[in-house]
Amino acid sequence: IGDSMHIALADSSPGDRKQMERLLSRESDRRVNTTGVFYIETFGSSGALLCSPTVYDVYFLDVTETVNGSVDIANSLRRKGIKSPVVFCVSKVDYRNQDELPENIRFIDKPIKTDELTALMEDLIGQKAQEHIPTIEFRNNRESFYLEEKEIAFIIGRRYAVDITLNDGSRKEATGYIENVWDNLKGYKSFVPVNKKTIVNKSFIDR
Repeated sequence: IGDSMHIALADSSPGDRKQMERLLSRESDRRVNTTGVFYIETFGSSGALLCSPTVYDVYFLDVTETVNGSVDIANSLRRKGIKSPVVFCVSKVDYRNQDELPENIRFIDKPIKTDELTALMEDLIGQKAQEHIPTIEFRNNRESFYLEEKEIAFIIGRRYAVDITLNDGSRKEATGYIENVWDNLKGYKSFVPVNKKTIVNKSFIDR
């Protein structure tokens, strides 16, 4: 069974948003035992989407609050360092002719045809499988964040929190017990516990 996919759907039209959510849910149901299910989160405005702390695997956009609404969102995502594919849903606005389109984009025409959506999702799932770099999820009271193995230098546990020092010397804090963090990291070859409260990345040990 494949990996699940997290999808953000931002559409200014409540009717179109509901319809797209239904189509993606049906597509997900068909894939339960093959490529994995879809988790879909919907947004009615650009502000709501851009405030979300989650990085989605794909973004479906047709936000028409302003002329360049969807394109502005896509470029904002790229400026945040989010490289996930963006799918422009073409209706009133023909995004194919818009200026300053970012990289890694697709287009699908409304009304959405089931066979076209199926083909698009196959393409996106294939791309994700090729590009996938495993990340480790951490949470705190403000956000969920995702780090690659190579980004973490060491982690120190404190009661119900952990301090994560990154390879650039910066630090982040996450909630949870160090024992639970170690359970999540056992599958990675780089990490070793050096005592009950400290996990280090061997790649950063000089001597």
